[in-house]
Amino acid sequence: MAASAQPQPHRDHDTRALEELGQAVRSRRNQLGLTLSQVADQAGLSAPFLSQVETSFAAPSLTSLFAIARVLETTPERLLAGPVSADVVVTGCDEGPRYDITDAPQTAFRRQLSGLEEPFSAAEYVVEPGSKLGGFFASEGREMIHVTQGVLAVDLDDGDGGIVTHRLAAGDTMIYSTATRHRWHHLGGETTRFVHVSAPG
Repeated sequence: MAASAQPQPHRDHDTRALEELGQAVRSRRNQLGLTLSQVADQAGLSAPFLSQVETSFAAPSLTSLFAIARVLETTPERLLAGPVSADVVVTGCDEGPRYDITDAPQTAFRRQLSGLEEPFSAAEYVVEPGSKLGGFFASEGREMIHVTQGVLAVDLDDGDGGIVTHRLAAGDTMIYSTATRHRWHHLGGETTRFVHVSAPG
C-alpha cells in the first residue's frame, strides 16, 4: 500500500518554482505514458499528494522527489531546475527556490541555484545540527561538493560491504562518481553549508 505523504508547507517556496516543478513532473509522466496512480504507487506516495505536487499545491521533500524521479527515469535535479531566461543569471543570497531534504520534522534544505538549460545542476545545502540528509543514493554522473561552513561527512560504498567516510571541513572540496552509492550527514555542533554541483553521465 502506498505511503501517505503530507503536503509540505510553502516555506521559502515561491509560486513560480512550484509551478515549474509541477509542470516538469506532469510533463515527464505524460511523456512516459504513465498514469498519476501508477507513478504514485511505484514511488510509495499517495495519489492525492502527487496530484497536489503536479498542480503546485504541495512541495515534496527531496526524499519524495528522489522516489518520483526514479519512477520517471530522470533525476531530481532535472525536475527541480527551472528555465534559464538569460545568458547571464545572478541569484542573490536570499533567492532561489528552497526544498526540504526529507519529511522529518528537523531536516536540511536545498536552495536551487541553476536552471534547467545549464549542462549541470548547482544548489546550496544548509544543514543544522541534527537535521537529516536522507539515505544512500546512486545515479549516473559526477558531482562536486564544496563546504563553505561547518563539517560534512560523505559516505561512499566500497562495493565490498564496507563504507569509506570522507570528512570535509570549510574550504574542502570533493569530486566523485555518483554511480557509487553515497550519502551525506552532518558533523559537529554548528550549521553546515555546502555547494553541490552535479553533471549527468
